[in-house]
Amino acid sequence: MHIPLSRKLTTTIIKKGTDFTDEVSSAIKEQGITLQQFNALRILRGRNGKPASLQDVSKDMIHANSNTTRVIDKLVSKKLVKRVQCPSDRRQIEITITQEGLNLLTILDHQVDEKESEITQNLNDEEKKRLIALLMKL
Repeated sequence: MHIPLSRKLTTTIIKKGTDFTDEVSSAIKEQGITLQQFNALRILRGRNGKPASLQDVSKDMIHANSNTTRVIDKLVSKKLVKRVQCPSDRRQIEITITQEGLNLLTILDHQVDEKESEITQNLNDEEKKRLIALLMKL
């Protein structure tokens, strides 16, 4: 039976994406957070102290279907982010990363960098750039 090349490509991308997700998740799991929580922390750090709304965080999440409210609730309970009511609009919630969250990201950045280097070690920098460009065309 002939498998269409587009199906083989799609299947390979999905499988490799799952493998990459599993590898990165294992690297951060040691610190007691999930990949979605890690993603939310990086989004908040990227705002450089500027508060974010739940919608701001949600739109930048890698996993768009993740329950951002639940993710933020978990991070608040771990004291990695803080949530306060917006003074100008009491219906709005402002979310910022705490120093503890920044400290954790410093640790995790190193672990994730190592894991990402490990899982892409068979590609040189030019191949990585080419692969990114090709994937962006899809």
